[in-house]
Amino acid sequence: MSATESADRPDRQPIPAGAVSSIRGRRQVPALQWVVRVLLVLAALGAALPGTAGSAFGAAAVAVLIATPLTRVAWLTFRWTQESDRRFVLTGLGLLTVVGIGAVLSALGVGR
Repeated sequence: MSATESADRPDRQPIPAGAVSSIRGRRQVPALQWVVRVLLVLAALGAALPGTAGSAFGAAAVAVLIATPLTRVAWLTFRWTQESDRRFVLTGLGLLTVVGIGAVLSALGVGR
């Protein structure tokens, strides 16, 4: 960056605490704690039960384990849209798109 470019832009000041975003974890923390409890029960049942029932509970545990962070990214992307934070919206949408494309390719059997 040249000296003229830095002279054209005002000095950046730190953003005061609490002024960056109104997004809080009031809903996420209790929901994630609940999901962890459900996941532990599903995993324990999957490990303890024999046969088809154990496999079903194990599969449900894996599904919850995969869906939880994706749901969190989707929720945060929605909140970032409300905040008009385009960078994070695009990042969240990009991540969800990559995961979606991977799921479609896997369902089509690509790479087997």
